[in-house]
Amino acid sequence: SSYILKKQLKLAEIVEMIHTASIVHDDVIDKATSRRGQPSINIHYSNKMSVLCGDFLLARASLSLASLRNHEVTWLMSTVISELVEGEFLQMTNLRGEFDHYMQKTYLKTASLISLSCGSAAVLSNSNETIVQSAKDYGKHIGLAFQLIDDVLDFTQSTSILGKEASVDLKLGLATAPVLFAKEDNPEINELINRNFKEPGDIELANEIVKNSNGIEKTKQLAEEHCNKAINALTSSLPPSPSRDVLIQVSNQVLERAL
Repeated sequence: SSYILKKQLKLAEIVEMIHTASIVHDDVIDKATSRRGQPSINIHYSNKMSVLCGDFLLARASLSLASLRNHEVTWLMSTVISELVEGEFLQMTNLRGEFDHYMQKTYLKTASLISLSCGSAAVLSNSNETIVQSAKDYGKHIGLAFQLIDDVLDFTQSTSILGKEASVDLKLGLATAPVLFAKEDNPEINELINRNFKEPGDIELANEIVKNSNGIEKTKQLAEEHCNKAINALTSSLPPSPSRDVLIQVSNQVLERAL
């Protein structure tokens, strides 16, 4: 489109390289076996090759980022890389039963990339600070909603539909939003959370508790709240336009994944 600047297209390439690098590294850390319906790189090749692949993508993204010659965008996108790592460290800490901890981890590992990428696109178009902040807010809430729905799908969809292993979070010992909401009326799940779902039958029991609770529905409701906040960030600062309509449609599509 003539409305998209060449620097913004370059930014999109950078974002995709960072995103792909994070996925490749995640699959090594999580010992994943599949991604998007195909064997993950760590399985198809090796962990060493996967780590080097991710590192290479980050290096190429950094070179492309420097070519934009925009200090604010460089700072924003460098912050993304830092926060991706911070999020991984946070996921490995012991506060797995705390909802605030889960949301902060979700922001760092998922929403930060979308938020600061949207902000960077606004910076490259020479938008004022109000528009830049609105773009960041939009991306933040879209990112949080996306991950919340992803966590729902981990309970409601099969491996063949997801394109990756189902119930993977429980297998990694992670308590996501559906589990944390289910805990409100089912305190017995705390014991499973505290031992990271490692005992025989823990994963099956956790699945049963979540599916018999309102955890999935509450997670969907929270995702919808964040999508509404994303839309409000747009409508409060941007005039009606086809571009704004597309961004609003994106927020609706995030929720439709769980239907």
